[in-house]
Formats: sequence, structure tokens, C-alpha cells
Amino acid sequence: MEKTEIYAAKNEAVKILHTGDTHIGSRQYHSDIRRRDFFESFEKVIVDAIENEMDAVVHAGDLFDNRNPTIEDLLETMSILTKLKKAGIPFFGIVGNHESKQNTQWLDIFETMELAKRLGSRPVILENEKIRLCFYGIDNLSANRLPSFDFSVFEQDGAQHPKNRERKVYNILTLHQLLSPVLPGQPLSCDDFTCRIPISFDVVLLGDNHKYECVKHNGAWLTYSGSTERCSAAEEEPRSYNILTFDETKSAIIRRNIPTRDFVVIRMTDSENDMESIFNKIDSYSEKIKDAVVFIELSGTKGIKKTLLPVSDIEEYVKNKGAVVARVGDKRDLEQKENANIEKIVFRDPDEVVTEELKKLDLTEAGLLIDRIIRDTDITKSRVEEESETSLKTLLNSMEFAEEYKRESLFLRKPELTERDEIESKDEEKKTEEIAEILRNLQASEFDEAAETGEAAETGKAAETGEAAETGKAAETGKAAETGKAAETGKAAETDEAAEPGEAAETGKAAETVEAAETGEAAETGKAAKTVEAAETDKATKTNEAGETLGNKTFEKDIKEKPVLKAPPASKKKEIRKNVPRQYTLGDMFSPEEEK
Repeated sequence: MEKTEIYAAKNEAVKILHTGDTHIGSRQYHSDIRRRDFFESFEKVIVDAIENEMDAVVHAGDLFDNRNPTIEDLLETMSILTKLKKAGIPFFGIVGNHESKQNTQWLDIFETMELAKRLGSRPVILENEKIRLCFYGIDNLSANRLPSFDFSVFEQDGAQHPKNRERKVYNILTLHQLLSPVLPGQPLSCDDFTCRIPISFDVVLLGDNHKYECVKHNGAWLTYSGSTERCSAAEEEPRSYNILTFDETKSAIIRRNIPTRDFVVIRMTDSENDMESIFNKIDSYSEKIKDAVVFIELSGTKGIKKTLLPVSDIEEYVKNKGAVVARVGDKRDLEQKENANIEKIVFRDPDEVVTEELKKLDLTEAGLLIDRIIRDTDITKSRVEEESETSLKTLLNSMEFAEEYKRESLFLRKPELTERDEIESKDEEKKTEEIAEILRNLQASEFDEAAETGEAAETGKAAETGEAAETGKAAETGKAAETGKAAETGKAAETDEAAEPGEAAETGKAAETVEAAETGEAAETGKAAKTVEAAETDKATKTNEAGETLGNKTFEKDIKEKPVLKAPPASKKKEIRKNVPRQYTLGDMFSPEEEK
């Protein structure tokens, strides 16, 4: 049995910060500025938690906007969570529907780095001498997965221990769901979760709804903290998070607003139906427009015509006024012509029409199944792929294929398709693990060590460059030395084999080459002769043969045109290092104040 994790609370009355739906990485309206806004709002919440000395931060899901955040999003999130860790404040969380992956979750990876703790069926304890909080969590569940979820695995806290009897115990459940009675009319209720778990909860911390809500139901507080940034123009209320306080007698919830970028909506009236009127209305909002996200709504039916207005011109005009994002929505109705005979139009249910048309296509049972999943409003966009894969596997396993109906090509590919699915799943898991390994390596590294290594590498390169330069010079002059030795060999040939006139002529050419080399690079040849070992006689013979095809001019030209590599002076090395991109580690990112 796994050991229960226990965290120490510093405050006499335990304080926790409840947040959620941060949607880090969202490029709302395709704007990089808005992407930055989402991260900075999350950062403000964490900074508040540190400054107000919270005992823990609980995140109710959708930390990221999608299940494949960029490396930049991950590193920025890690930098903030590291600040929280250094302050001694634990970060508890669950997985929302936007970020959910098939296997390993990003919270699991952060947990291996000791930056977060994923809540589940086992209690995570936060306590002091008088108060004990037991945290549980359930990741986002769709309505069709709820019946198969095993609630019996939840473990009761060991409250029977003598020390625990002296403490006031609070049980807290964290969910990422849209639930009644907090949100009336929702198909799922909070009781669908709390009544199936053999634990009595005092507080339920909720996520997924972007607006603050708080009600008391069956003796327990049910509360949504709201999102940390506006995810649509309809979210007009200030963004917020909750602060919960627990003492020996009761619990309390306080809402705290987050300063975020303004959303400005400018609605045009019936009379404002031309460009001049629209621009005049926009001018009246000049002070509010600056640095805001602005929406222009063209609406009305009385006296306004459905004319073609240049929407791009309106958006450009708003941006020139200082808006970060400008959007125009045209909701005007068509002008009804007087005394026109209008035929009665009946609108059918779109789903019925689509279903009838699909029947004409003679789709297979699998095709119809995919269609139902795609058009199911209870299945979020991020879950369509997973639901389709699960449903298709169930369908294939339940089907019996008669031999006479088997199509050879399809059945030959069937095992391959199943294997491919497994490979793709393993590949995704492998990629996630590779990213996690990169993040762990970055977290473990120290910049000073990297700098020393870099300096040593540069010094080594310089040394190698110097050696290469000397070797290159030696090699170039070595050729001359070899040629010189060839000349000596030629002289020996005069003594030993001077009887043949052809070899005597070759010896003469070699002698001329030696003289040219002595006049052109005599000094270098002398140095090279000391550095380079005496060449063997057969090398000299080859050099002598090569010398037959080269004249004095060709040899001198090669010597002069050969580049001589030299090690850069110390002052030049400093200049080079300035131009080399610096290699940053997570240590730098987490401590920006140390950068100069």
C-alpha cells in the first residue's frame, strides 16, 4: 500500500488558493499578445499566492489550452511553478478536458519534477497541529464515461489515528465538470459524484465553468473560481480566483478579482448605418479602446439596410486607435420589401436532414458510428479521436465476419491497422517522454557549469585551431621539404644512376624546383624541415614524380595561395564569444533577477 503524502501548513488557520481554467498557450483571435495575456494572468495568481503566504494552490483543470502545449508554454509554466516550490507552497491539480492525453498527463511529468501533485482517489494531506485537510480529485469525465467509472477505489483518510482525533478534519473534492445545482439545467449533478464516493465532503472545488459561482448544497460548499482570462466576448464579468480559509470551527470562501485586459463592445444603432456614423461612434470610445480587445456589433432592423460595409476598413480603423484586437460582427437583418409576397419557410431539424442524406450514401455501420460521435454535442472536440477509436475497437471485436463476405485486401490489412494504432499510441507516449526527459535535463543543469564547459570548449577549439594552423603551415612547407628531399634524392640518383639521361633530366627539374622553393619560402622550409620528420625514400620518389608536371611558377603560386590558419588572439576570442548565442538553462529562467 502506498504511503499517504502529507504536507505541512504554515498558517494557524489553513489558507488555500483555488483557481482553474488558465488555458495557458491559447492564441485567442490568433494573437500572440493574447497568448501572453493568458500566461501573465496565471502568473499573477501564483504571485498572489506567494505574497499572501498560502498553504497550497489547487488547480481545477485546464491548466493548458490543449493537450500538446509548445515547449515555450511548458518552460514558462515550469518557471512559475518553480517559484511556488521555492516559496514552500505545494501545487495540487487535476486534468481538464482541454489538456487530457490518452496516457501520461503533463501533471504527471510535473510531479516527477516535484513541481506539482496530481489529485486522485488517495487522500493528499495538508495539516498543522489543529487542522487536517484531505484533498481528492477526479479528472474530467464525459457523461457516457461516468457509469463505468469506479468510485469504490477512493480511500478514506485514517482519521482514527489518535493524532487525527485531536484535529478538525475537512474533506475536499476537486472536479472539472459543469454540474447542477450550481449551474441549473446541466445533465450531471454534483450528487452524481459525491453520493457515489464513500466519503463525506465539506467542500467541492470546481472547474470548467468560466464564471464565479458559489452555493451550499447538502452541507457542502460548491464553488467555481472562474477562469483567469476571458475566453470569449460573452465573459463580461471580472476574472477571479478563490481564497478558502479553514479553522477549528468552520470554512470560509472569499472571491478575489484578477486585473486583465479590457474587452470593449461597441454596438451600432439603427441610425448608425454608414461609415461616417460608425467612425464617429468609434471615436467616442477612443480612451477605452487603447490596449483593449474591441468588438464592433452592427445590428438592427429599423431603417438600416443590409449594405456591404468594408469590415476590414473598420477593423483597421479600430487598430489604429490603439486596440490590440479588433473584430466586427454583422448581425443586421435583411430589409423587407414593402408589399412583397414572402413564401412561408419551414426549417427542419438539421440532424434529421443530415441523417437522411447519410442513408443515401449507404455508409457502413462504422461510418455511421463515426458520424454519431462527431455530431454528439456531449463529446468535446478534443475527445472525438479517443471516443472514435474506442467505439470502433468495440464494434470490430463484436462483429463476426463470415468467410464468404470477407474481402481479402481489407482483412489482410486489418492486423496491420490494429498494429499501427498501437504503434501510434506508443509513438505519442515516446514523444511525450522525450519532451519530459528534455525538461528534466534542463531543470537539473546549472548555468555556471554550462558556461565553464562552453569556455573550455572554446579554448579547446582555439587550441585545435592553433595546432591546425601550425600543422597546416608545416604541411605546406613540408611539401617543399619533401620536394627538397626529392632533390637530394635526385642528387643521389646522379651519383648512383646517372648513366640514364632521362633520370638526369628529372634530377635537374627537381633541382630547379628546390631553388625556387628556397628563394620563395626558404625560411618557412627551414622551420618545417625541423618540425616534419624525415620523409621516407618512396615518398620522396612520389613527390619527385609529381614535380615533373609542375613548373616553378605553379609551385610558387600554390604556396602563396594556400591559406594559413592562425589561432585568434585573446582579445579576438572575447569578441567571438560575445557573438555566440548564449545557452540558457532553467536556472536562468527561474531566476531572471540575477541576469545583468
